Amino acid sequence: MTELQIIGIGTWSSRHGNWEEFCAGMQTDNWPEEVKLQPDLIPSRERRRAPQLVKMAIEVMDQACKMAAIEPEESAVIFSSAMGDMQITDYICAALAQTPKLLSPTRFHNSVHNAAPGYWSITTGAFSPASAVSAFEYTPTIAFLEACVQAVEEQTPVLCVTQEVAAPPVLMDICPSEAPFSAAFLLAPAGFGEAPLASIEFVVEQDAAEWPDIDDRLGEFASNMSARFLPLLTALAADEATQLRFPITEDMSLEVRLHPCTT
Repeated sequence: MTELQIIGIGTWSSRHGNWEEFCAGMQTDNWPEEVKLQPDLIPSRERRRAPQLVKMAIEVMDQACKMAAIEPEESAVIFSSAMGDMQITDYICAALAQTPKLLSPTRFHNSVHNAAPGYWSITTGAFSPASAVSAFEYTPTIAFLEACVQAVEEQTPVLCVTQEVAAPPVLMDICPSEAPFSAAFLLAPAGFGEAPLASIEFVVEQDAAEWPDIDDRLGEFASNMSARFLPLLTALAADEATQLRFPITEDMSLEVRLHPCTT
Protein backbone atom coordinates (compact mmCIF):
# COMPACT_ATOMS: atom_id res chain seq x y z
CA MET A 1 0.00 0.00 0.00
CA THR A 2 1.05 3.59 -0.67
CA GLU A 3 0.61 6.29 1.98
CA LEU A 4 -0.60 9.86 1.58
CA GLN A 5 -2.02 12.60 3.77
CA ILE A 6 -5.30 14.51 3.62
CA ILE A 7 -4.32 18.08 4.48
CA GLY A 8 -7.52 19.89 3.53
CA ILE A 9 -11.23 19.24 2.99
CA GLY A 10 -13.93 21.29 1.32
CA THR A 11 -17.55 20.30 0.97
CA TRP A 12 -20.84 21.88 -0.05
CA SER A 13 -24.33 20.53 -0.66
CA SER A 14 -27.96 21.50 -0.34
CA ARG A 15 -27.63 20.44 3.33
CA HIS A 16 -24.39 22.16 4.43
CA GLY A 17 -22.09 24.95 3.35
CA ASN A 18 -18.68 23.79 4.55
CA TRP A 19 -16.75 21.11 6.44
CA GLU A 20 -17.63 22.52 9.86
CA GLU A 21 -21.36 22.41 9.09
CA PHE A 22 -21.03 18.88 7.73
CA CYS A 23 -19.28 17.67 10.90
CA ALA A 24 -21.81 19.42 13.14
CA GLY A 25 -24.70 17.95 11.17
CA MET A 26 -23.31 14.43 11.39
CA GLN A 27 -22.74 14.78 15.14
CA THR A 28 -26.06 16.42 16.11
CA ASP A 29 -28.31 15.90 13.07
CA ASN A 30 -28.91 19.66 13.10
CA TRP A 31 -28.40 21.20 9.68
CA PRO A 32 -28.50 24.85 8.56
CA GLU A 33 -31.93 26.15 7.58
CA GLU A 34 -30.44 27.89 4.55
CA VAL A 35 -27.28 27.11 2.58
CA LYS A 36 -25.80 29.83 0.39
CA LEU A 37 -23.39 29.39 -2.50
CA GLN A 38 -21.37 32.56 -2.99
CA PRO A 39 -17.69 31.68 -3.53
CA ASP A 40 -15.63 34.71 -2.58
CA LEU A 41 -12.94 33.94 -5.16
CA ILE A 42 -15.26 34.68 -8.07
CA PRO A 43 -15.88 38.43 -8.55
CA SER A 44 -19.54 39.32 -7.96
CA ARG A 45 -20.14 40.24 -11.61
CA GLU A 46 -18.78 36.90 -12.85
CA ARG A 47 -20.48 35.03 -10.01
CA ARG A 48 -23.90 36.10 -11.29
CA ARG A 49 -23.18 34.42 -14.62
CA ALA A 50 -21.33 31.36 -13.31
CA PRO A 51 -23.42 28.16 -13.17
CA GLN A 52 -23.94 26.19 -9.98
CA LEU A 53 -21.43 23.49 -10.98
CA VAL A 54 -18.65 26.05 -11.30
CA LYS A 55 -19.55 27.85 -8.06
CA MET A 56 -19.68 24.54 -6.16
CA ALA A 57 -16.21 23.60 -7.38
CA ILE A 58 -14.60 26.97 -6.62
CA GLU A 59 -16.20 27.02 -3.17
CA VAL A 60 -14.92 23.60 -2.04
CA MET A 61 -11.50 24.06 -3.62
CA ASP A 62 -11.07 27.37 -1.79
CA GLN A 63 -12.19 25.77 1.48
CA ALA A 64 -9.66 22.94 1.14
CA CYS A 65 -6.75 25.25 0.34
CA LYS A 66 -7.58 27.55 3.25
CA MET A 67 -7.80 24.61 5.65
CA ALA A 68 -4.38 23.41 4.52
CA ALA A 69 -2.97 26.96 4.55
CA ILE A 70 -1.53 26.64 1.06
CA GLU A 71 -1.87 28.88 -1.98
CA PRO A 72 -3.88 27.59 -4.98
CA GLU A 73 -0.83 27.62 -7.25
CA GLU A 74 0.89 25.12 -4.96
CA SER A 75 -1.54 22.35 -5.87
CA ALA A 76 -2.39 20.43 -9.03
CA VAL A 77 -6.11 19.87 -9.69
CA ILE A 78 -8.20 16.86 -10.67
CA PHE A 79 -11.80 17.91 -11.30
CA SER A 80 -14.46 15.25 -11.82
CA SER A 81 -18.15 14.96 -12.57
CA ALA A 82 -20.08 12.00 -13.95
CA MET A 83 -22.28 14.06 -16.28
CA GLY A 84 -20.94 17.62 -16.11
CA ASP A 85 -23.45 20.47 -15.97
CA MET A 86 -26.69 18.60 -16.68
CA GLN A 87 -28.77 21.75 -16.28
CA ILE A 88 -26.89 23.46 -19.12
CA THR A 89 -26.93 20.28 -21.22
CA ASP A 90 -30.72 20.20 -20.90
CA TYR A 91 -30.95 23.90 -21.82
CA ILE A 92 -28.70 23.54 -24.89
CA CYS A 93 -30.60 20.53 -26.23
CA ALA A 94 -33.92 22.34 -25.80
CA ALA A 95 -32.58 25.52 -27.41
CA LEU A 96 -31.15 23.66 -30.40
CA ALA A 97 -34.49 21.91 -30.92
CA GLN A 98 -36.66 25.02 -30.52
CA THR A 99 -34.76 28.30 -30.98
CA PRO A 100 -31.16 27.53 -32.04
CA LYS A 101 -30.39 31.14 -33.00
CA LEU A 102 -31.10 32.22 -29.42
CA LEU A 103 -28.57 29.85 -27.83
CA SER A 104 -26.72 31.71 -25.06
CA PRO A 105 -22.96 32.03 -25.75
CA THR A 106 -22.33 32.29 -22.01
CA ARG A 107 -24.14 29.04 -21.25
CA PHE A 108 -22.42 27.34 -24.17
CA HIS A 109 -19.07 28.52 -22.79
CA ASN A 110 -19.95 27.10 -19.37
CA SER A 111 -21.12 23.76 -20.75
CA VAL A 112 -17.65 22.28 -21.28
CA HIS A 113 -16.49 19.75 -18.73
CA ASN A 114 -13.38 21.69 -17.77
CA ALA A 115 -15.21 24.97 -17.14
CA ALA A 116 -14.63 24.71 -13.37
CA PRO A 117 -10.83 24.19 -13.64
CA GLY A 118 -10.78 27.09 -16.09
CA TYR A 119 -12.54 29.42 -13.66
CA TRP A 120 -10.20 28.22 -10.89
CA SER A 121 -7.01 29.01 -12.82
CA ILE A 122 -8.34 32.40 -13.94
CA THR A 123 -9.65 33.54 -10.55
CA THR A 124 -6.60 32.38 -8.58
CA GLY A 125 -3.89 32.99 -11.17
CA ALA A 126 -2.76 29.40 -10.66
CA PHE A 127 -1.00 27.74 -13.60
CA SER A 128 -0.40 24.36 -11.99
CA PRO A 129 -1.59 21.27 -13.89
CA ALA A 130 -5.38 20.79 -14.01
CA SER A 131 -7.34 17.88 -15.44
CA ALA A 132 -11.03 17.06 -15.86
CA VAL A 133 -12.15 13.44 -15.42
CA SER A 134 -15.45 11.78 -16.28
CA ALA A 135 -16.18 8.04 -16.08
CA PHE A 136 -19.92 7.92 -15.36
CA GLU A 137 -20.61 5.89 -12.19
CA TYR A 138 -16.90 5.24 -11.57
CA THR A 139 -15.98 8.93 -11.80
CA PRO A 140 -15.19 9.65 -8.11
CA THR A 141 -13.00 6.56 -7.70
CA ILE A 142 -11.00 7.09 -10.87
CA ALA A 143 -10.51 10.79 -10.05
CA PHE A 144 -9.40 9.96 -6.50
CA LEU A 145 -6.99 7.30 -7.76
CA GLU A 146 -5.59 9.70 -10.36
CA ALA A 147 -5.04 12.32 -7.64
CA CYS A 148 -3.37 9.80 -5.33
CA VAL A 149 -1.01 8.55 -8.04
CA GLN A 150 -0.13 12.07 -9.15
CA ALA A 151 0.58 13.16 -5.56
CA VAL A 152 2.91 10.20 -5.06
CA GLU A 153 4.68 10.30 -8.42
CA GLU A 154 5.09 14.08 -8.60
CA GLN A 155 5.56 14.54 -4.83
CA THR A 156 3.16 17.47 -4.88
CA PRO A 157 -0.21 18.36 -3.33
CA VAL A 158 -3.19 17.48 -5.54
CA LEU A 159 -6.68 18.87 -5.14
CA CYS A 160 -9.29 16.24 -6.05
CA VAL A 161 -12.81 17.58 -6.66
CA THR A 162 -15.85 15.38 -7.18
CA GLN A 163 -19.31 16.86 -7.70
CA GLU A 164 -22.68 16.64 -9.38
CA VAL A 165 -25.65 18.98 -9.72
CA ALA A 166 -29.24 17.83 -9.42
CA ALA A 167 -30.42 16.29 -12.68
CA PRO A 168 -33.24 17.88 -14.67
CA PRO A 169 -36.28 15.60 -15.12
CA VAL A 170 -35.33 14.57 -18.65
CA LEU A 171 -31.97 13.18 -17.46
CA MET A 172 -33.10 11.52 -14.23
CA ASP A 173 -33.28 8.08 -15.88
CA ILE A 174 -29.65 8.39 -16.97
CA CYS A 175 -28.15 10.05 -13.91
CA PRO A 176 -30.72 10.13 -11.08
CA SER A 177 -28.99 12.83 -9.03
CA GLU A 178 -31.63 14.24 -6.69
CA ALA A 179 -29.55 16.84 -4.83
CA PRO A 180 -26.32 18.76 -5.58
CA PHE A 181 -23.15 17.70 -3.80
CA SER A 182 -19.49 18.72 -4.02
CA ALA A 183 -16.35 17.73 -2.14
CA ALA A 184 -12.64 18.47 -2.41
CA PHE A 185 -9.83 16.38 -0.95
CA LEU A 186 -6.42 18.05 -0.80
CA LEU A 187 -3.97 15.16 -0.90
CA ALA A 188 -0.24 15.46 -0.25
CA PRO A 189 2.80 13.18 0.09
CA ALA A 190 3.52 11.81 3.54
CA GLY A 191 5.31 14.40 5.69
CA PHE A 192 3.88 17.39 3.81
CA GLY A 193 2.23 20.07 5.94
CA GLU A 194 2.16 20.66 9.67
CA ALA A 195 -1.36 19.57 10.65
CA PRO A 196 -2.81 16.87 8.36
CA LEU A 197 -6.35 15.72 9.03
CA ALA A 198 -5.57 12.09 8.29
CA SER A 199 -3.24 9.69 6.59
CA ILE A 200 -4.52 7.27 3.97
CA GLU A 201 -3.18 4.14 2.36
CA PHE A 202 -4.45 3.05 -1.02
CA VAL A 203 -4.08 0.05 -3.30
CA VAL A 204 -5.79 -1.19 -6.47
CA GLU A 205 -7.32 -4.65 -6.12
CA GLN A 206 -8.05 -7.02 -8.99
CA ASP A 207 -11.54 -7.90 -7.80
CA ALA A 208 -15.03 -6.43 -7.75
CA ALA A 209 -16.50 -4.33 -4.95
CA GLU A 210 -19.87 -2.85 -4.01
CA TRP A 211 -20.25 0.83 -3.23
CA PRO A 212 -20.04 1.47 0.55
CA ASP A 213 -23.33 2.36 2.21
CA ILE A 214 -24.12 6.05 2.70
CA ASP A 215 -25.42 7.11 6.11
CA ASP A 216 -29.23 7.17 6.18
CA ARG A 217 -29.17 10.82 7.28
CA LEU A 218 -27.65 11.67 3.90
CA GLY A 219 -30.12 9.60 1.90
CA GLU A 220 -30.94 12.33 -0.62
CA PHE A 221 -27.36 12.06 -1.95
CA ALA A 222 -27.44 8.27 -2.42
CA SER A 223 -28.33 8.69 -6.10
CA ASN A 224 -25.62 11.31 -6.71
CA MET A 225 -22.77 9.46 -8.44
CA SER A 226 -20.19 11.96 -7.23
CA ALA A 227 -21.30 11.63 -3.61
CA ARG A 228 -20.19 8.02 -3.34
CA PHE A 229 -17.12 9.02 -1.33
CA LEU A 230 -19.39 10.27 1.46
CA PRO A 231 -18.51 7.23 3.65
CA LEU A 232 -14.89 8.48 3.66
CA LEU A 233 -16.05 11.96 4.68
CA THR A 234 -18.34 10.65 7.42
CA ALA A 235 -15.53 8.53 8.89
CA LEU A 236 -13.19 11.52 8.82
CA ALA A 237 -15.85 13.72 10.46
CA ALA A 238 -16.27 11.12 13.21
CA ASP A 239 -12.48 10.87 13.66
CA GLU A 240 -12.69 7.13 13.03
CA ALA A 241 -10.20 4.84 11.34
CA THR A 242 -11.83 2.88 8.56
CA GLN A 243 -11.14 0.64 5.59
CA LEU A 244 -13.29 1.16 2.49
CA ARG A 245 -13.35 -0.33 -0.97
CA PHE A 246 -14.72 1.54 -4.00
CA PRO A 247 -15.33 0.09 -7.49
CA ILE A 248 -13.09 1.26 -10.33
CA THR A 249 -14.62 -1.01 -12.97
CA GLU A 250 -16.91 -4.03 -12.84
CA ASP A 251 -13.98 -6.22 -11.78
CA MET A 252 -11.46 -3.84 -10.16
CA SER A 253 -11.58 -1.79 -6.96
CA LEU A 254 -9.68 0.80 -4.94
CA GLU A 255 -9.07 0.03 -1.27
CA VAL A 256 -8.57 3.06 0.98
CA ARG A 257 -7.51 2.88 4.62
CA LEU A 258 -8.11 6.03 6.64
CA HIS A 259 -6.20 6.89 9.81
CA PRO A 260 -7.30 10.21 11.37
CA CYS A 261 -4.52 12.32 12.87
CA THR A 262 -5.50 13.11 16.44
CA THR A 263 -4.30 16.39 17.91
